[in-house]
Amino acid sequence: MVVAIYVYIIAIIFRLLDNSAALLIRHGISVSPFYLKPPIILAQIEDLDDEKLIWKLRRNLWYQKLHIGFTALAILTLIVGIVYEIYNPYIIYLM
Repeated sequence: MVVAIYVYIIAIIFRLLDNSAALLIRHGISVSPFYLKPPIILAQIEDLDDEKLIWKLRRNLWYQKLHIGFTALAILTLIVGIVYEIYNPYIIYLM
């Protein structure tokens, strides 16, 4: 169950690394939400000419995918940890 917490912390780190709205605002492109969904970012990439900005936005899309993947992995490891504790209770003996 402790592993689920560490995996969730990694997921949060990837969420914090995603700064796609800040990148667009810094380059003069107005966006309303601070968390941009992938279709919005892809639409902005199609309209841009700056290769460096396009690369950064694609990197942020990877951060979003990694955030979702690690969040799902954290939930899965939490469920597996709870099931394992029900099957083989070890924490009770530590108290």
